[in-house]
This record gives sequence, structure tokens and C-alpha cells, in this order.
Amino acid sequence: MTKIELIDKLASLPEQIELAEKEVIKSVQAIQGAKERLTFVEDQLLVSGAIDGKNAEIRAAQLRAHTLQQRADIQDAENKASGTRVALNRLNNELAICRAIAGMLKGAE
Repeated sequence: MTKIELIDKLASLPEQIELAEKEVIKSVQAIQGAKERLTFVEDQLLVSGAIDGKNAEIRAAQLRAHTLQQRADIQDAENKASGTRVALNRLNNELAICRAIAGMLKGAE
């Protein structure tokens, strides 16, 4: 990597990091939305009488059985959030490496 390439990389990383941070925020919001949808469906099932187990364990099992898609949506959103965090961490690591290299080049002159 030449000095010019390093400078260009250092100049572009803050914008890339900002975009990655926005993706992390979106993914966290998606998790929250998926959890809210799950709660709504569970509430509807309880109010409608579709959940009629004799004890808390049976009712919880019935709720889980009726909300498989909502639970899968939460898992998908959490998986995507993990991926966005990995991308953000990589950019932050890349920035740290570029800064270290720039410091070494500065000291070598």
C-alpha cells in the first residue's frame, strides 16, 4: 500500500464506519420490531382464547407452537445484527491498523 493509498483509505474509513453504524442501528431496530410483533401475536392468542392450557408450562408451549414464524423472524434479525456488528468491527480494526501504519511511516521519515 502506497502512502497515497493509505491516505485515501484513512480518509474514506470514517464515512464507511458511519454507514456501518447506521446498519447496526437498523438491525437493532429490526430486532425490536420483531419482538414487538411476537408480543402482539401472543397477546392476540391469549385474548382470543386460542391458548387454553391448564398450567403455565402448557400455555407457554402452546404460545411457542403458535408463534414459530415470529420467533424465526427474531432469530433472523439477531443473526443479521451480528453480521452488521462484525462489519463495523472490521472497519474499526482497519482504521486502527491504518493509523498504526501511518504512525510508523511518519516515524520512518
